[in-house]
Amino acid sequence: MKNVLILLICSFLINCGEVKKIEKKVPEITIPDSLKGKTLEGENILVGKISLAQLKHFSSWYNKEYDFYKVDPALIEEIKPLLKDVSITLIMGTWCEDSEREVGGMIKILETAGYPIDSINLIAVSEDKDTPNGIEKPFNLAYVPTLIFNKNDEELNRIVEFPIVSLEQDIFTILKGAPYKNAYAE
Repeated sequence: MKNVLILLICSFLINCGEVKKIEKKVPEITIPDSLKGKTLEGENILVGKISLAQLKHFSSWYNKEYDFYKVDPALIEEIKPLLKDVSITLIMGTWCEDSEREVGGMIKILETAGYPIDSINLIAVSEDKDTPNGIEKPFNLAYVPTLIFNKNDEELNRIVEFPIVSLEQDIFTILKGAPYKNAYAE
């Protein structure tokens, strides 16, 4: 019995001494040359239809702003059921301070509300608010960021550049169909 106990203790000590390295494979994010552009000052920017993964990889500001934004849990619960059958387009500039300030919060709200983030039509524009292939043209873009909500192929409304009350409140107002005017609406 003593030998069995010694054998178990030795086996335990040997196994505890082994450090097993677990490698987590992180998918490599590529940004094709067709999505790369430059500002007038020569800064690198993204232009065209991009993925959230590409934005996160490219932008030093995205994760910081996403983490910094504190969602309003009560409004998130009100927003959740209203997102059903809604399609969302977010047009932004990776060069734009307003986009840097607002986009992380916009994405965090939608993600927290259970919206399928990968289904957002995410478009990055140049300083002239255009893309090489003109995918921004149907949206009558004036300022960025612009967050557009559609249902049944009809635009419900949009948040342009900054919210009027708060991101959650403006999203809730738009989704429930209440009157809403963005900062530039006439």
